[in-house]
Amino acid sequence: MASSNQLQGDQGDQGDQGDQGDQGDQGDQGDPGGFASIEESGPSVAGGPGSFSLLLPGGSGSAGAGLIHSREAMIMSFDDNPPAIRQKQSFREASEDGLPEVQGLRRFDACSFDIRQVNLLAELLRSLRLDAYATGHRIELNHVELEPGTTEPGAGSYKSYLIFSISRPKADVFAGSQLKLVHQWAELRAERLSELSSQLGLPWRYWAPVVDLNPTTYPRTLELIALVVRLGYHLLQPTKHYLGCPRPTSYSPSIQPVIRPRRFDAFPSGHAMEAFLVARMLALLAGGGATRDDALNTQLQRMAARIASNRIVAGVHFHLDSIGGRMVAESLAEYFVHRCQADAGMSAGWVPRRFAGAELTGEEDELASAFNRKEIMHGEGVVSPYFLGNKDAVPLTPSLRAGAVIDVDGPGMLNRLWLGALAEWQ
Repeated sequence: MASSNQLQGDQGDQGDQGDQGDQGDQGDQGDPGGFASIEESGPSVAGGPGSFSLLLPGGSGSAGAGLIHSREAMIMSFDDNPPAIRQKQSFREASEDGLPEVQGLRRFDACSFDIRQVNLLAELLRSLRLDAYATGHRIELNHVELEPGTTEPGAGSYKSYLIFSISRPKADVFAGSQLKLVHQWAELRAERLSELSSQLGLPWRYWAPVVDLNPTTYPRTLELIALVVRLGYHLLQPTKHYLGCPRPTSYSPSIQPVIRPRRFDAFPSGHAMEAFLVARMLALLAGGGATRDDALNTQLQRMAARIASNRIVAGVHFHLDSIGGRMVAESLAEYFVHRCQADAGMSAGWVPRRFAGAELTGEEDELASAFNRKEIMHGEGVVSPYFLGNKDAVPLTPSLRAGAVIDVDGPGMLNRLWLGALAEWQ
């Protein structure tokens, strides 16, 4: 029989299991899911009503058998004509055929979180076109507004509005001063290991303390942010694929990342995009449209920059990756908010930004500088060579279709969620 000391020694091996806790965060990478608890959790108090989880979708053999017997006892007889008692909430906003209006929005509120996310994402993606070009090694994201013809099937017109454009830098650009910066920043790993290893997915635990973000008080806010981050991932993953820029470890065996990234390319950084998307949305909601000089916005921007920089420290991204991710986030956040507005006149629109990586030679001074969250990306103040094409960029404020219902004017599901999130902070 093993002694108690021997048994305790074996328990030391269980310390390795502590690392498995981080794997839960990895499940969120690429998709800010895991929001079922926002709506689908309920109280479980001793002596109280019990857990509401029993009311969630699903079923079991034993419960189903009980329900069969219960129904038989209640109905008493199997009449071919069940009593017609309609639930009013299922037939609200009725059309002339007795069923709800196609464009009705009250049913949107009755859907579960995951279904609303699917419907909203479909509404957002229906007007977006991502094109890749082998010549110039670039991608473009445009909003394409279709105007179906009224007399001839298949006819019509369209208008296209640029959201962002990115051309990739050459391999030698990454292999020069950019690689040297990643190598130098490895000195920060011991200091930041606990941070970067707990930021593998969307790190809600880091954002929550800044504005007291929680699912009880701000469910629609969390839903709105989850939606824009999901949209970002659906657009950024194919962008990464077409641009095809490897991670730092592909350039040198000395990088040796301290975390294991998922198997896709590096540029632009998804974590940087995600972090600056969250920062911008929280600034707009919690800060009432905070400016860049606002104290709350400053804290949020610092948090986003810290999260993005930690990926460089970890050895899985270049500084250029974070710069590109931040640009995507800013243009996408502005575009997203414009889409959420019921009236284009209420929106400041979005700035169509370009990242001209293909024009870099590798000799530019900016490539030897650390990622800067305050870097000017458009307007007269632009000095960075990859943003020079944005000096004359101005916001676009087109009037866009509110939703998928093309023959009825009025706000759509996106505006419904946007107003719900705004109301939580008022």
